[in-house]
Amino acid sequence: MPRFKQIPKIQQLMGLKKQIRNIGIIAHIDHGKTTLADSLLAGAGLLPQQMAGVARVLDYLEEEQKRKITIKTANITLLFDFAGQPCIINLIDTPGHVDFTGKVTRALRVIDGVVVVVDAVEEIMAQTEILIQQALTERVQPVLFINKVDRLIRELQLSEEQIQKKLNQIISKFNDQIELYAEDPFKNQWKIDFTKGNIALGSALDGWGFTLQMIKQQAIKFFDVIAAYKNRNLTQLKNKLPVNKSIIEMIVNALPDPQKAQSYRIEKIWDGDIRSYVGKALVNCSDDSPSIMYVTSIQVDLKGDILATGRLFSGKIRKGDTLHLLEASTETTVNNVFLDMGAMREEVPEVTAGALVTLILSSKVQSGETIIDSTCKDQMVPFERIRYVSEPVVTLAVEPKNPQDISNLKEQLDKLILEDPNLQTTIDKDTGEFLLSGMGELHLEIAINRLKSSGVNLTVSQPRVVYMECVQKKGTVAETKTSNSESSVCVQVEPNLIKQQKILKDEKHGSVLSVDEHQNMLLDSAGKTNDLSADVLQSVIDGFQFACRAGPLCGEPIRDLKVNLVDLKLDENPDKSEVMRGIGKAVFGSFLTANPTLLEPVYRIIISVTSDLANQSSRILTSNRGKVTLFEQKGHLTQLSGYIPVAETFGFSAEMRSATSGRAIWQLLFDHWEKLPQKSTTEVISKLRKHRGLALEIPKPEKFLE
Repeated sequence: MPRFKQIPKIQQLMGLKKQIRNIGIIAHIDHGKTTLADSLLAGAGLLPQQMAGVARVLDYLEEEQKRKITIKTANITLLFDFAGQPCIINLIDTPGHVDFTGKVTRALRVIDGVVVVVDAVEEIMAQTEILIQQALTERVQPVLFINKVDRLIRELQLSEEQIQKKLNQIISKFNDQIELYAEDPFKNQWKIDFTKGNIALGSALDGWGFTLQMIKQQAIKFFDVIAAYKNRNLTQLKNKLPVNKSIIEMIVNALPDPQKAQSYRIEKIWDGDIRSYVGKALVNCSDDSPSIMYVTSIQVDLKGDILATGRLFSGKIRKGDTLHLLEASTETTVNNVFLDMGAMREEVPEVTAGALVTLILSSKVQSGETIIDSTCKDQMVPFERIRYVSEPVVTLAVEPKNPQDISNLKEQLDKLILEDPNLQTTIDKDTGEFLLSGMGELHLEIAINRLKSSGVNLTVSQPRVVYMECVQKKGTVAETKTSNSESSVCVQVEPNLIKQQKILKDEKHGSVLSVDEHQNMLLDSAGKTNDLSADVLQSVIDGFQFACRAGPLCGEPIRDLKVNLVDLKLDENPDKSEVMRGIGKAVFGSFLTANPTLLEPVYRIIISVTSDLANQSSRILTSNRGKVTLFEQKGHLTQLSGYIPVAETFGFSAEMRSATSGRAIWQLLFDHWEKLPQKSTTEVISKLRKHRGLALEIPKPEKFLE
């Protein structure tokens, strides 16, 4: 792709908010998302049209080119002429594979609209439903491109009437998602209809597409599209109805500019008062307001510079500016300002409100950080925490073959986590192993390849499932004393049934001191922490959090636990490490009296297969502790929906391919945590305790109450 030469024009247009669109493309894997992105690049003059779908410009990583899938999000700023007016489309191409859904979720925070790409034959897949739901949760408006319509003509050989019926089914299901997940008044505003200009259909690979307005202008009917395929003459079709024009028309006419979008999105994604000074700045998307930027992704370049990519919601950012990192509580200097152009970046002197931008800063920064003008740091509160639809459910151990490479391995793992927050690393406190956890086997495979490419010679274990420890009833009150017996801690645990991440005070349950990512909650029901200093209070919270990271059954994380701080007696100058240990021991002591067990992660599975193989596929699923909940006929295929434990999916692919001769396709999406059967629980606990060098017998509560 040639270097972009229109940066000065883009900078001139930045102040004209109505001529800017911040959008993403989302889709199930192989539905044509990256091919469509190529077509938009061709429309902007950055790629020959005949290379669209072949170049895969935004899949520039070696792993992406090799696997022909999108692994990361890729940003590009495009300049178009639409209806005689120049316009900027800031485009984010997102991954379609379920293991990388977290990257899509982060991208949704900084865009205002999404083009949802759907295969006309496969229709709206479960993964697509989840992405639509996520978009609506962020108040990001979706529009629909029904791709691969040529398959209905060439492969299925449907009549015009049958094609119309198929398209209407897709549109109806799309609107069902909006009805379910959109808020009022967006339910009605965002429902799609050909007359609203928020539906396009076509074939990105064959280069044609249209909206209702386009076929009216060209006096073309769908019969003409069918005839073009029958006559094997697509040239005229592509010339009259170029696919990039249909998408650009839909984006510009149906999706909001940043100023309009921020007027209703800010109250959804920001925790502050929109009537405040910084609140008004965010809502108005004003260039003349304080600089406020949200960081969604981090990349470490070959020189070691940390590149922070995100959206500037308010103000301007220039090279040399001194800004404040809200979460890190530190000042930073802007060393460089860039607009992303796929694999390349274009340096610019400044960007203004509504822009997607990449910065090189003088300080270390993490995804989720808020960057703000230092003069307003005391008035700013963080953006709403991004909630992911999936969790790390597969883990493996990594260690360097040469012990001297341990520090290098840790450095590379830290870099991985910085760039991909959906990966998790821990050091097993019993074995000393580095554990790397991800969304699935592919997610971990890509991460391991990254580590190996950094030059570290690794030993990698086989992947295993991440389990969670939990309780099934209220435990007894557990008391621990410090070594000098002058301080004591009393706690009582029970299952946490309060499914809220954001709780400040609940009159029924007492003051909430901490809620972690696994829905573990620490409560001070008796007000025992009211008079504690900040550092001692933090040691109480740290003790609770440390205990929850590795439970007493077999060292797996704890989930859905409510810890009630019943009593707390501390001497005048308490040893904070003693307080921390006391809290942790008391949690474990009460935990072991509360009928503890293990939870296992469960995937939702959708299998598409020819009707003659449906029963065989069902038997394979049930033989792997899965269950079928629904049979549906989708054209010539039968679709099975159900659930399968993650532990049963290792080797599942080989079994399915062998039994169906490769004629079945399926998708796996993390759905929920479920209690592990008792027989399996005993086996898993024993196996994990043995691996970690622990005594095979689960400790008694008294061990922690001495």
